[in-house]
Parts: sequence; structure tokens; C-alpha cells
Amino acid sequence: MNTKTLLLLLVVAMIYLAWLLLHQVIFHRSFCRPANRLAEYFYHRLSGFLFLGIISYWIGSHWLDLSPAQMGVGFTLNNVAKWSLLAAVLVIPALMFRVGPQKRNLWDNPKIRARHWSWALVLFSTLSWVIYLFAYEFFFRGFLLFPCIDQWGLVWAVVINVVFYSLAHLDQGWRMVIGAAIFSVILSLISFYTGNFYAAFLIHVINACCNEWISLYYHPEMRVKGLI
Repeated sequence: MNTKTLLLLLVVAMIYLAWLLLHQVIFHRSFCRPANRLAEYFYHRLSGFLFLGIISYWIGSHWLDLSPAQMGVGFTLNNVAKWSLLAAVLVIPALMFRVGPQKRNLWDNPKIRARHWSWALVLFSTLSWVIYLFAYEFFFRGFLLFPCIDQWGLVWAVVINVVFYSLAHLDQGWRMVIGAAIFSVILSLISFYTGNFYAAFLIHVINACCNEWISLYYHPEMRVKGLI
């Protein structure tokens, strides 16, 4: 068994835990001032880009001697990617319009619980999602997935990805854990057949942004300035 791949799994766990623990220290320790929820969510996303993206890529390149291609970094979108994105554009908004108005969804979405949204806040939130999810998908469907495929094959790599990704959603309830497991399988397979994590990233952006926009539209206590 490759020691470098086992070290990768340890690094993945340590980076993710360090990111979560730092968040707890900054926003939930008693010596901190009461958290500004708006600042907390933007910190969560931007620090996620730092830990899951920049730090992970640096460790992969300098400590684990992984090339960009070995971490799922490429510059092409093949036919699998294009058809997957087309399906996402058609299916995800339709699904979100069905799920969006439900109380269970509005209880937790949009993540930013501001009553009054400016268009600047909508734009800033969208951009922060894009930045965050680029690193997030690199971390799970690039940095973690592709070295595991090289070492253990597709099936076990997907299993490992599902385990890590599900554990990352453990604090959000069993429904989210099940959804995360299914989502992980789909995105892992798409990443494998496209040779990089870019399609998974774009699909995740479509999912997150549609959910936020539709939830914001239907939420009875939230309004966007200038939007009836």
C-alpha cells in the first residue's frame, strides 16, 4: 500500500479539521464578541478557499509531489462534462423550484439570514459561493479523488470520497448526509470521466446559487431591495 496515499488521507482529514476548528475559535468561543452572522458566512467561504484550495494545492505540490493532473487539475471539458452541465442546468432549477418553498428548506436557506438584501449582497454572496466551491470541489473531487483512483481504482476511490464527504455533512442531519453521499457519487463519477474537477465545480455552483436565489425569493421574511 502506497504510504504517500495514506499520508494524503491524513492530510485531508487534518486540513478539514483545522479549518473547522479555526472557525469555532473565531466565532464561538466565549472570549469573542457576538458573531456577526454575515461576516461569519463570508469568513467561512473565504477561509475555505484558503484551506481547501490554496493550502491543499501547496501541500499536494510540495510535500506529496503530485502534479496538477494527478490532483484533477486540467483545462478541458469533454462531451461528458458538457452533457452533465446541460443536465444540471435543466434539472437543478426545476428541482429547486419544487423544494425551495418548503418550510424545511427555508428554515436553513439562504445561509445568510439577512432580512433585507441589497443587490450588492446578492452579488457578493454569489461570488463568494463561486470562490468557495472552486476550492471545495478541488479538495474533494480533485486533491482527494484522483490520487485515490491511481492507488486503489475507481470504486474504492468513490467509496473513500463518499465517506469523507458524508462526514463533512454530519452536523447537518441524516437527510443531508444521505444527500451528500449521493451527490458525492455523482460528482466523483463525472470527475473521473471528464479527467478533472471542473464540471463538478460548475454543477455545485449551479446547485448552490439556484438554492440560494430561489430560497431568497420564497422566504417570507426576506426581501431583495427593488425586487417585488
